[in-house]
Amino acid sequence: MKQSFKLMLSFVLALNTLSNFSVHASELNLDYAGMIKEKKACRKRFNGCSVAEELEIAQFQGKVLDSYQLNTYLSQNEGKSYFIPLELTDKELVLLAASTSLGIVAFKNDQEIMDVVQRNKSHTTEMLTTVGNFYGSTALGVVAAGSYFLGVYYDNDNLKRVGLFTVSAGVAQAIVVSGIKNVFGRERPIKGDGPYEFFQASSKSFYSGHSSAAFALATVISETYKEDYPIVPWVAYGLAAVTAYGRIHGQNHWASDVIIGGIAGHLITKLTMNYMNKNSDGRGGFEVFPSYDPKTGTVSAQFVWQEKMPEAPLKCSKMPEGMLKVDACIAEALNKKK
Repeated sequence: MKQSFKLMLSFVLALNTLSNFSVHASELNLDYAGMIKEKKACRKRFNGCSVAEELEIAQFQGKVLDSYQLNTYLSQNEGKSYFIPLELTDKELVLLAASTSLGIVAFKNDQEIMDVVQRNKSHTTEMLTTVGNFYGSTALGVVAAGSYFLGVYYDNDNLKRVGLFTVSAGVAQAIVVSGIKNVFGRERPIKGDGPYEFFQASSKSFYSGHSSAAFALATVISETYKEDYPIVPWVAYGLAAVTAYGRIHGQNHWASDVIIGGIAGHLITKLTMNYMNKNSDGRGGFEVFPSYDPKTGTVSAQFVWQEKMPEAPLKCSKMPEGMLKVDACIAEALNKKK
């Protein structure tokens, strides 16, 4: 009986303590939401919060940082930096050389290739062109938005990554292709003036934006799913090739336009994905350290070149010089296994 009485007394005292604490908190009139909002205001600054500010926010919210989070914070510099990858891997350089050679061959034979495609038009090729034009334009936005929101709904990280990578790669390649088109001003095939009319103010044939976008989308999907589903790259790049064919079929672009557009879309996307993956491939490039002085309102940036991490040489490099070595290097570069 005495034991029960002691337990009841302890319970009453505990309630009384909590009641007194609530009264004191109301008397102090603490605006917790306002205080945390004020502390998080640093995240809206140009260069974000410092390490000390992030730790203070975590402490104020009562968060217990695990060792990984703490080490991540402490390993950061006071000023945040942004890495812009510019160097290609050895395999990508071989692929670029091979595709450039193919583009030069196509450039010399652009009219002949166009004539062959136009002579062999049919109902089937018209359907392929429709599919290709959709994949190289509308599909980019549909996949970007659809995959991201499906990824959020189903909590699927791969789908979310596809959405984010597609948007970023699409923006990057659109900026590049717009600049290239304006510089070269190549006449489109449908004008009938031949493949070698350049620097026309209203002409934008070189290089193909649809092909670039199609190969950008194919690269994102392939890089995300190639390990789990080996057939995905074949389907994705196959559809991109249909887009390239469709642009020739409709006399929108020459063969050299779509070849260079396709390889540009692929490589720009690889660089973009590398940037978003925090340079996981160890590429060389510029590290940008932006800074902002709130007193003077001055924005500045420091650029530091970071060397590419050394990578294992291609096996074909040990072969004797000649076409066999070239063929082996191209085959090794195109090999899906890293």
